[in-house]
Amino acid sequence: MAAEPTAMVGGSFDPVHLGHLHLVHTVVASTSYRRFIFVPVARNNFKQDANPADAVHRMNMLRMGFDAYASMYPDDPPLELIAEDCELKRGGISYTYDTVKYLYLHYSIKGRLAVVMGDDLVSSLHRWHAYEQLKELVTFVVIRREGSVVRLDDLCADIVYLENSLLEDSSTRIRNRCRELGESDELGDDIARLMPGEVARYVQEHRLYRS
Repeated sequence: MAAEPTAMVGGSFDPVHLGHLHLVHTVVASTSYRRFIFVPVARNNFKQDANPADAVHRMNMLRMGFDAYASMYPDDPPLELIAEDCELKRGGISYTYDTVKYLYLHYSIKGRLAVVMGDDLVSSLHRWHAYEQLKELVTFVVIRREGSVVRLDDLCADIVYLENSLLEDSSTRIRNRCRELGESDELGDDIARLMPGEVARYVQEHRLYRS
């Protein structure tokens, strides 16, 4: 495997939605990263009460999202999109530092690995597990999600701030809307349109997120 500029995208992906794919497009448009490794979290240290869908479902939906990407952004350069289940297999609370070390061991990465994150996480970045060690290993690529730009007061951290239109996190909205549905109800267009078509059909077929 040739060394490539590589970015890690962590999250629940519960489910993957159009905002996640637009995030990749945003990074592609502004940087040289062409390999994106999506790492579904097993248990988020900052959302320990979350109860995500089964790991198999989340991985399946991620790959469906990847299949949809090329048709959504046909003018983008060729990309390598990878669904990595290392945190799901590891189990327990997921720490970015542990995953970064794993990725360096298992992938040929050119330069520093990028950790893509929303600017809503910047203010708490210094509280991440092993932050001082983590910042020596990666470049933080920050996507705008808040109305005002939040910047980290740490001159020793390698941070790239991207200027982009605000991205909406639709996962919570999708899950909440699905919980309102009966077992036999169809997904409404207002929710289905937030996901790639195949993902929406998968959520419907498997009756995910229903109460």
